[in-house]
Parts: sequence; structure tokens; C-alpha cells
Amino acid sequence: MNPFSWSAGRGIVMCAWFALAGATGCGPTATSGEGSLQARADKSPNLLRGDPRLSVAHTGIRRLEFPRTTGPGRSYRERITTDGHGQYSIEPVDALDGSAADRDTFELMQRAREGFLFRYRDFLVRDPRLFARNWRSTNLGRTVVVAGRSCALYRVERTEDDGTVFELSLDVDTALVLASQERDAGGELVAAMTYESVRLHPDLGGTVWHEPSNEERVLDAGRVVEEIGAQPLRPRLLPPGYGPLETASVRDGAGKQWLKLTYSDGVEPLFFFQELVVGELPRGTRGVTPHSGARLGLPSSPSSVVVFEVGAATAIQGKIDGIEVMVIGKAPQAELLDLLESSLP
Repeated sequence: MNPFSWSAGRGIVMCAWFALAGATGCGPTATSGEGSLQARADKSPNLLRGDPRLSVAHTGIRRLEFPRTTGPGRSYRERITTDGHGQYSIEPVDALDGSAADRDTFELMQRAREGFLFRYRDFLVRDPRLFARNWRSTNLGRTVVVAGRSCALYRVERTEDDGTVFELSLDVDTALVLASQERDAGGELVAAMTYESVRLHPDLGGTVWHEPSNEERVLDAGRVVEEIGAQPLRPRLLPPGYGPLETASVRDGAGKQWLKLTYSDGVEPLFFFQELVVGELPRGTRGVTPHSGARLGLPSSPSSVVVFEVGAATAIQGKIDGIEVMVIGKAPQAELLDLLESSLP
């Protein structure tokens, strides 16, 4: 039995999560124009050709819906702009629910986590090898019109279970995902995104591009100790189907440095953060005592965690053997706690 298993409370994860995870530039991308040229050649958009948002300059208004969340932000609009060469901007336009005061807070939060939202919120094939192992995609052979553009309909689903299903509308000419729906095993809507308008090759004058703020530095996974001067924790038990995607170091707003390990099942990202401490990790109690998610303060125990729900994801924050750690991902709570347990030295 997993010694960490328990019933998590609901809560709000600090903005530091999002700053650490995504307030930087993006990972590998398709060569500018490559994805769109291929799509125009055979009129069949390819899910595996990098991130077309980064290779197709465009601007548009998108409506996003998250039925399972509460407060402003469960339904809102945003403006997305990209220059086709890796720069991007996401601006909140309006929150469609909640009070005016809540909307103001929501807009501040959206701007604070702009990098995270762009890099990790939208559907994207993050690793073709892991995608082929865990997912199957089906071109449904039909077209729809989204924001005035012709789109091919795709269904993407897990291969081994009746889990998450994505329904995607891919622009025939550019392979941009102009509409998506994510549903759970029971068919209930988890998230939806729809472009209400889109313009290719827009005038980019006056656009305020996202500026990284967390000093993210991609590391050689085989030389982490040499590069950061610290002994890292290494999760040895990942959720089924997940594999390593990227290793990096990041710095939060308080100047604290973290090791960021990103994993994926080909689509969904999963993050493990460890506070970097020079020298040997302290040895302490190996067990982790979960505490109520009603507060953000770290418990006084040398090994303890707080579990939160963040929409469809689970987030865990706390200390293991005196080292501060964080993990977030769309995986069962028990599997994330197993991941933490497996990282103990």
C-alpha cells in the first residue's frame, strides 16, 4: 500500500508554480514554415510536426472553458499573438464569470503565468516516440469551419485505457489547432478552446512579447551534478507511460534556485521541482506526512507534503528529508505520491 495515500483537499497553488514551470522560452520547434508547407501540400495536417504556433505568425481571440474549476477563469477570452519565429504573447481579454474584483485578480494571475499557459496548456505532441507508445490519432475524414477557416477533425485517445480523449480541429493550411475539447473517461468535458477569430501574418507593431523571468537553463541530463553543483533527487517510479522530456534549472522570484525535471506521456507534461542545495542532501525521516490542502505554509515536519487540485491536475508541495519539492501533473494522486517516494535517496 502506498504510505502517502489520502483524500486531498482543494486549494490554490502559488503563482510560483507557474513561474517556475513556464516563464521562459519554448522547447524544440518545427523549422519556420515547415509544418504549414507540408499541410498545404497534402491537405492533411500533421500532429507530429512540432508546434505550429511558433512557426505560423498569427493573432486571434480564443475562448477557453474549464467546467470543473471555480471562480473567474472557468470561462474567458484571451488574445494570442505569435511572430512565426518563437516569440509569443497571451493577453487576457475578459473573464466571462465572477465578480469585477475577481476578474481583476484573474487578469493579474493570467499575466503572471503567461509562459506556463503558452507552453503547457494547449494540446501538443511533446514527444513523438512517447506519443506513438501511449496515444492513437484518427483523422475523422470530415472538415468544419472555425473562425472562417477550413479544419480537419481529429480524435486523439489513449491506447491502453478508456482515459482522456481530445477532439481537435486542425487548420488545413497551417496545422494550427483552432478548436479542441478534452474529455475524461466518462465523456465529461474537462477543457475546451475555440478561436473566435484568427488572422495570419498580422501587423506585429506594438506587440509586447513575453519576457522570460525565471532564468531557465536546459541541462545535460547526464551531467546534472557537474552543471548545478548539487546532488539531485531522482524519481525512479513514474506514472505508466511517462518518460523524461527535459532537465533544466530555474530561479524563482525570491532568488531560490530549483532543478526542474519535465516528464511526459507524449502529450501531458508532468513536473518535478527540487530546491537546489549545494553538497549532500540531508538525511531525515523517509516517510512523508500529508497535511490538509487548506493552507500554503509548509508544515514543520522535516518530511511533509500538501496536496492541491489545480483544475484537472494534481499538485503536491512540501519537504522530503528537509529538501523542498514540488510536483504537478494530470496523474492520479497515488501515482504522484509514489513518484515522490521513489525520489528519496
